[in-house]
Amino acid sequence: MAYSITYTTAGTTYNLNGTNTGLGVTVRYLGDQGFGMAPMHRITQRGPLQHGDSDIDFRLDPRILQLPLLIEASTLDSGYMAREALTKIFTPSNGVGTLRITTDSMDRAIDCVTLGGMDFNVDPATGWHVRTVVQLRASDPTWYNPTPISGGATPSIAGTPTPVPLTVPWTAGASALSSTLAITNDGTWLSYPIITATGPITNLVITNTTSGDKIEVSGTISSGDTWTFDLRYGRKTVIDQTGANKSSTITADSSLATFAIERGANAITVTGSSTGAASAVNIVYYTRYVGV
Repeated sequence: MAYSITYTTAGTTYNLNGTNTGLGVTVRYLGDQGFGMAPMHRITQRGPLQHGDSDIDFRLDPRILQLPLLIEASTLDSGYMAREALTKIFTPSNGVGTLRITTDSMDRAIDCVTLGGMDFNVDPATGWHVRTVVQLRASDPTWYNPTPISGGATPSIAGTPTPVPLTVPWTAGASALSSTLAITNDGTWLSYPIITATGPITNLVITNTTSGDKIEVSGTISSGDTWTFDLRYGRKTVIDQTGANKSSTITADSSLATFAIERGANAITVTGSSTGAASAVNIVYYTRYVGV
């Protein structure tokens, strides 16, 4: 079975179960902890005279991942070189790294930062091999397939439609935008998408009829403008192509905080008016999992 486990940080990918030519070391992966079901807690409440409590909801908690690693070294010098290589891979920073596992039938990734570990406690009597445990912290505890899924909606064709095989997103001239996207999320967790809308579009409304959540723009996305709705937690932004904040145009009854691609079947409706040939809406999301 093909298997790889890598860590990507600052644009460089390191092999945690094989040779790293640039570092001059071969890392052996000895197992893992914390890769399974995401940690969670239940939200409860209790009345003044209530025995027990009432279960209300739950939330996933951040995940701590532990990676036991081994680098074989035959001398004191090579042992220190191995230690330096590991500290280079896992140097603490505020930049997010990506841990990725690939097998014959699975590709999963999770975004995380260095938390600790790597004490490098060595007993010279047992040799100079470097055995250590790397600790990583994932603020979002869900894994995801790193291949994004994309679905598009564009202006409907005026007149009698002709059935033609199309790859989305596609464009066609008309004065109104009205489309329903059927999206099936076959992961084990919901996914917060990134939506891009290219003008001209007036009064854009994007609704997940499965959950009832919507995003509504009050006003017009001008011709030539592209707005990006990043609905991932830790972001939740609406900006145009210049980076200008457009959150003030979102109606008060919109669901920026909760709009997501739910598990299973989703029906996403996209409507708008005063559109043109360049008008388009594209939804990109990652299939997410509560554990591997």
